[in-house]
Amino acid sequence: MKKNFLYIFLLILGSCATTTQFQKFTQSTEIENNKARIYVIRPGFKGGAVSTAIYCNDVLIGKTGGNGYLCWDVVEGKYTIGNTQIIHAGITLGSVNSEDLFIINAKVGKIYYLKQYPHFGGFSFDILSKEEGESYLKGKSKPKVNYTE
Repeated sequence: MKKNFLYIFLLILGSCATTTQFQKFTQSTEIENNKARIYVIRPGFKGGAVSTAIYCNDVLIGKTGGNGYLCWDVVEGKYTIGNTQIIHAGITLGSVNSEDLFIINAKVGKIYYLKQYPHFGGFSFDILSKEEGESYLKGKSKPKVNYTE
């Protein structure tokens, strides 16, 4: 019985999706001149076995897994942040019920924290205050970064 429990525990632990970023990771304390910062945070392990692709203006930023986050800087302007469980060209993002979109009109020097949370049939976004965002980031390790310049 104990042996079966151990196998089940290891299977559950191993099935958690990892967070991978495909754009420059920019979590230094200073934001670059003329830029804003966007975080997409996926707290907890609820839905952790499912990874979701995160797009910013149809550009793949990365994939989030349970208890992970992505971070990138953008120049001032309007950005459409979207998520999907299927990595695709991005241009149809938001057309399926399981996909959600969030619009950010980014201002220089500002930091935006989006919480990504699971619901029946997909994932959605909520905007967080600075305090909430920083609280969710505590104790999380940075994403695996598959990007180089």
